[in-house]
Amino acid sequence: MYSLKVQATGVLLFLFIPLVLFLFVRHPEPIGISLIAGVVLMMGHRLLARPYMERVLPLKCAWCNRVLPPEGGETLELRSGERTIQARCCPGHCSPAAKYFTFLQAFRWPLRLGIFLPLLLLLAALAGEAFGQEAPVEEATVLFKLAVGITVNVAAFGYLAAPARSPAAVPFPVHNFFLLGVRNLLWVFRLVGIWWIWQAVSWLFR
Repeated sequence: MYSLKVQATGVLLFLFIPLVLFLFVRHPEPIGISLIAGVVLMMGHRLLARPYMERVLPLKCAWCNRVLPPEGGETLELRSGERTIQARCCPGHCSPAAKYFTFLQAFRWPLRLGIFLPLLLLLAALAGEAFGQEAPVEEATVLFKLAVGITVNVAAFGYLAAPARSPAAVPFPVHNFFLLGVRNLLWVFRLVGIWWIWQAVSWLFR
């Protein structure tokens, strides 16, 4: 029962992310309320997700999200800012997790630009529309989907060719990786990213 509660809480906290994306990408009317709600949820999410990560660090495998027995397994050392985190892994899962975080650190700037630049453009377009200005909301939404879809798939597949280094720095909010586990998160990246790329390309060639 405790294991189910831990997993269900992680899924619930993860659902904040698709909710924010829905508000930004679908931006239901009124757009101003959708924009404000999305920003508030995005900024406030860490207030819940960080304490959850602290609780589950000694409990769950960082890679597959399985609840581990008290003893055994492997330990992956991660660095988030000035802090060092000891993440637990199932036997054999430390290596792929280390490869992934090593890849993120090595390509952090292209990945950041591929996500945050189109996000800023979309938010600016939504803000302009909310204030009654003519803004390219549809075009900004398509660009966001295309850029983010490509970027997350680069992250989801590119790590396979990366070396495994420890300690590995985490250039993105580290708590998000402990909600579903890295492996499950990568599948979300792949599937949603491919769907968004398809939607964007279909719009461009409509």
